[in-house]
Amino acid sequence: MKLLRLPCIVLISCMSLTCLSVAQTPSPHILEQTTGLKRFDSAHRLSGENSRSTLDIKQIHIGDNVLASAIPLYDQGAKLHHIAGSSRSDKVRLSFYQPYQNSRLEQRIALHFNKFNGFITQIDSLYTVESAYVGIKDVLKGVLSSAIAKYGEPISLADARKQTNTPQGDVALSAYIQTLKPRDDVANEVLAFFNDLRVSRSAKFVGDEAGHALLHSGFNRCYLWQRDSYNQMLTLCFFPPNSANSANRGVELQLVDFAVQKKIAATQKIRDELSLSL
Repeated sequence: MKLLRLPCIVLISCMSLTCLSVAQTPSPHILEQTTGLKRFDSAHRLSGENSRSTLDIKQIHIGDNVLASAIPLYDQGAKLHHIAGSSRSDKVRLSFYQPYQNSRLEQRIALHFNKFNGFITQIDSLYTVESAYVGIKDVLKGVLSSAIAKYGEPISLADARKQTNTPQGDVALSAYIQTLKPRDDVANEVLAFFNDLRVSRSAKFVGDEAGHALLHSGFNRCYLWQRDSYNQMLTLCFFPPNSANSANRGVELQLVDFAVQKKIAATQKIRDELSLSL
């Protein structure tokens, strides 16, 4: 009888070890199984020095892995809206919600990423109020204050005047663009970025109450922060709070890093060449 019990004990022990092994195996995160993101490995990192921006939004940097970045946002309570793109997705959008006056405030985070390697190329953060009857002015004031506390002061009108040798008054954006001295490796990208901001010929910097340079270009109003000779740019844009569609436009932060974008694009080129050589 003792001999018959031994195989049973061994079998039970093996089954216990198997169950323990299965229990200890971490299950994949829900975003790792989501169409559009599941093709990326969250452990994959962009190699080399200066491979991510120093500026961030929600502790997410340009050059970060999009899956690894989306997971903590989701775990902090963000709602996943969708993963968008054409033939292959290139943007994931998540939202945080909170009560605001008699309505609800939404902070929508859009992570733009290279569709072939999954590295983030741009980050947008848009604040909107659900009710059209609630003004956006206080939201703008709060976002601007938070941005200054985190990133420092935006470009001032005095700096813009000094750069363009303008003794007084407003500073035309066209004149400002002509005086830009970005790094050689990102010069074309920086000039294209500023030219895109110039949606009207009369675009200009005017001073706000604190002396910051506020860009007026069509209906758009933008504050600008820059790092390392315009290598990194952060903009805070909105429509005038008293305009009819200011609430629909919302308040938007946009972060770009031209040098890291080029590194990501170069990685894409290398992968394409490797694919073609097979």
